[in-house]
Amino acid sequence: MYGNKITAGIITAFMTLGFLSGCSESGTVREITDADVISSYGRDVSVKAHNIENLSDGGYSAKDTISITYMTDDIGGLVPQTVSKDLEYHLGNSSKTWEFTGEKTTGCEVDNSKLPGSCWKCDFLSPDTLASLFGDEIPSGEQGVLYFRFLKKMGQFAFNLSNEKNTPSERFFGTVGTGAKAVWAGSSGIIEKNITITEGSVTDDGDLFLVFTTDCGNAVIDLRTDALNIPEQEYDKATGKEVDNSKVYMDSLPVFEVTTTSIENGEWRQPSGLKEGNESPELTWAPYEGAAKYAVIMIDTSTSNWLCWFTIVDKTHLDEGEYTDPSVYAGPYPAETHIYELFIVALRTDPQDLSFVIDALGGDIRSKLDFLNKASDGSYGNVLAYGTIKAPYTSPELYYGYR
Repeated sequence: MYGNKITAGIITAFMTLGFLSGCSESGTVREITDADVISSYGRDVSVKAHNIENLSDGGYSAKDTISITYMTDDIGGLVPQTVSKDLEYHLGNSSKTWEFTGEKTTGCEVDNSKLPGSCWKCDFLSPDTLASLFGDEIPSGEQGVLYFRFLKKMGQFAFNLSNEKNTPSERFFGTVGTGAKAVWAGSSGIIEKNITITEGSVTDDGDLFLVFTTDCGNAVIDLRTDALNIPEQEYDKATGKEVDNSKVYMDSLPVFEVTTTSIENGEWRQPSGLKEGNESPELTWAPYEGAAKYAVIMIDTSTSNWLCWFTIVDKTHLDEGEYTDPSVYAGPYPAETHIYELFIVALRTDPQDLSFVIDALGGDIRSKLDFLNKASDGSYGNVLAYGTIKAPYTSPELYYGYR
């Protein structure tokens, strides 16, 4: 395990459920109730299924395999994870009570979509950790702060549930395409390093351990305890980057609510697809103070920020199907399930630059906000706030590449 910070096992392991008889009055085996599982496991779990079977030999007369899922603590307030497990309980022949006898992790999903582009600082890393990342480039005894920013493109975490390093409370993963920029800001100046991240682990306590590798070596950083998430503007100031009013700091913008009736069963409705009607989604939001215009932007975030929709409106409601022209709205047509995120950006007035190309690769939402931030009169500060809503879309047929 990374950092020797995780206590293996779970407090409730092998505890006896003495409060629950395993047999009914008629003598038939009775499964454990969901309430009993939740109480004994010591965590707010969702019980998905029971699989009870009779045993003919040994010290137990029955076994109940219970499938559960639960959400762990958010990592750094940004990264939620969902864990699935099978719990095993055995019914003692003599005790007639159910005993917790083991567990197996069957799935782990981590939503790391908020990490790309995020900024962090580490105030109290040990000299050994700093030496692993910077070698002897940091003068001995120098005081300073380590800052790092994840790149805007980040690979997903691929979990190996058969990894022998896994414990009931810690799960290891690999990742590709994940990197960061590390900056040491000390009294002698600024030192920068490129970071590569290929592996790590997550825990039920909300720890996210990442193995940072530079040209000097590697070190394990726990995003929950070693680092603090900070605004991008603070990062730029601390690391000597240029800070001016032409750049939009998205993590400092107010966020408002956007609603839609065009999401059904957790997915964008089929008619929103380019080959299924190409009907733009219904959208509603409240007027934002000081805004005369609103930019509507829809991006396929599962690819390299494929731009599906861009328009400027002066109202706060759009009907479903209000846009059908593919030069303005080219709805989803992915080869598989992709996530499409929609942004409503409150603007002081019309932006100066409207040169976005629809149905093509483009920059991420942060780069688009920088363009929108310049008003038609040439002044900056045009972006006031934004709202967002996202959902997956799955094409009924594979239309990818038909255009």
